[in-house]
Amino acid sequence: MAAESDLVAGLRLEQTALRKALMADTTLTGYAADWSVFERWCGRYQLAALPATPETVGLFLTDQLREHKVATARRRQFAIAYRHRTEGLASPVTPEVADLLTGAQRLRAEKLRQMRPITVQELRRMSRTLARAGTAVAMRDRALLVVGFASALRRSNLGALNLADVEFVPQGIVLSVSREKNDQEGVGRLVPIPRGKHLHTDPVRVLKGWLHVRGSNPGPLFSRLDPMHEGEALSGEGVCRIVKRAVMGIGIDPVQHGAHSLRSGMISAAAEANISALRISNFTNQTTEMVTLYFRRSELWRNNVCGKLGL
Repeated sequence: MAAESDLVAGLRLEQTALRKALMADTTLTGYAADWSVFERWCGRYQLAALPATPETVGLFLTDQLREHKVATARRRQFAIAYRHRTEGLASPVTPEVADLLTGAQRLRAEKLRQMRPITVQELRRMSRTLARAGTAVAMRDRALLVVGFASALRRSNLGALNLADVEFVPQGIVLSVSREKNDQEGVGRLVPIPRGKHLHTDPVRVLKGWLHVRGSNPGPLFSRLDPMHEGEALSGEGVCRIVKRAVMGIGIDPVQHGAHSLRSGMISAAAEANISALRISNFTNQTTEMVTLYFRRSELWRNNVCGKLGL
């Protein structure tokens, strides 16, 4: 009986691990934080958090909407539903509860916060500025910016790249990406980056410049260089700080810029070059609907009606 009990306990642990594998670590961390917010709120009003009733969740979300955006409340709603499912309980997030956030979205008409895209000209200026600095940090940042722009990878994927994921070929570079936001099963894909025509935005030249400094040791491609964490991979926040620092270095206010400015910059530049949404989405590994969001800004000045009036 003891052996059978141990077997069942082991199977339960394995089952839990398999369920967690459905979610990225960052998602699980975020859900844990959001659940803590809900749990504390329930404690304050002496309401049961687990299991929670639909009424409790509805009141919680209504309270959250007083100080937070709809997106934050929706994320916490997902966290509550996820926690109940992992405990084998029915989700208290009923259609009626979900309708609260739909109504809030319509009333507020909140827009998605989008980072301002970096242009090719701005990328070139940042790269040139960092090349003049010539320090190890500057060379790493320069390579991350140029490769990040050319690949249109998300910041988490840039930070997760290892030296072994880079292959130099006659045409340029091939990056091996093992897992992405919309590839939770880890099928992976190859990202081809051709050689550039300009000294400061040629991904091959710029990346080789960084590797000359970095060396050939295995590990993170864009490693941290501070003494306390030297050799460790950059976090998503670390990538964001590098982008903001580089933008500020060419005299631009970094408030509306972040790591996503590289990805959105590449997509916007491709749209301005009349590359179709389908081709861009195939390269960036996202839906054409998401890609077309970036087309709006690119279309502002192309064939502008007012501009044809000769004012």
